[in-house]
Amino acid sequence: MNWTLEQLHVFSTAADSGSFSGAARRLGRAQSAVSTAIALLESSLGVQLFDRTTKIPVLTEAGQALLAEAREILRQCDYLNNQAIVLAKTHAGQVTFAMDEGLPYPPTLALLAALATPFPNIELNILHGSQLNLNEWLQSGQADIALGFHRGSIPPSLESESVSAVPRVMVCAPSHPLAQETSVNRRKLTKHRQLILSPGLADEDDEERISPHVWRADSLYAVAELAAQGLGWGVLPLNIARYPTLNGRLTELDSKDLFFPALEVRLYWRAGQKEAPILAWTRQYLQRNRFSHIG
Repeated sequence: MNWTLEQLHVFSTAADSGSFSGAARRLGRAQSAVSTAIALLESSLGVQLFDRTTKIPVLTEAGQALLAEAREILRQCDYLNNQAIVLAKTHAGQVTFAMDEGLPYPPTLALLAALATPFPNIELNILHGSQLNLNEWLQSGQADIALGFHRGSIPPSLESESVSAVPRVMVCAPSHPLAQETSVNRRKLTKHRQLILSPGLADEDDEERISPHVWRADSLYAVAELAAQGLGWGVLPLNIARYPTLNGRLTELDSKDLFFPALEVRLYWRAGQKEAPILAWTRQYLQRNRFSHIG
């Protein structure tokens, strides 16, 4: 068998993308190159991975069975490479820390301030973005550590652990019809536009979607501003709903039959890098300081 890691990567990406054309766009290659890589992999393995009799290639039973194995091989390769990076470094050096833009400022600033003491000579780069950005930055190597709200699944090439949670509230503008209600319920909410955070801007039927009328944004602060303009209602972390620039511009809604659980905050890193000096310190710090102050 002469299959390559590159072919496994193309195979996994095609399965994730749902089509060869989607995989080509994600990989930045021609569709013919994707088709060729998968054909060579099939020839090497001696099995057909995709059924091409349909308009969009669909995984065969063999393809479904081998996909999990391919992903595990790729995960172990990522682990090996990341572990080698850790072993090659004897000090923190330059580190890029990615953070969810919606995190509470006081605890994130406290974390960065505390980090300066054990690593006084570190060259620190800080990135802010959505959860989608955090995943992409980590997987591409643009970021070394990420701290953010947990949404959706975690790619197999990444590891994470829970460090805290931030409560959420329903909000709208004081001028919005819902603000005049002493209590809201699902029936009342369905009559008004819901503002939803959707990092990928895909037409995802979010599990917390209630209204048939939605607007989506890739930023929690954008959702907050849209709500403050009276364009709908949304669910926000408490720290954003009470952010100083939004003071008096948002009303928190009360509900007897609806509950939105707190947003979990997780620390993320590439598999195999758990023992990197700055990551080890950050994990210990967050174990002692549970990110509880939302300020």
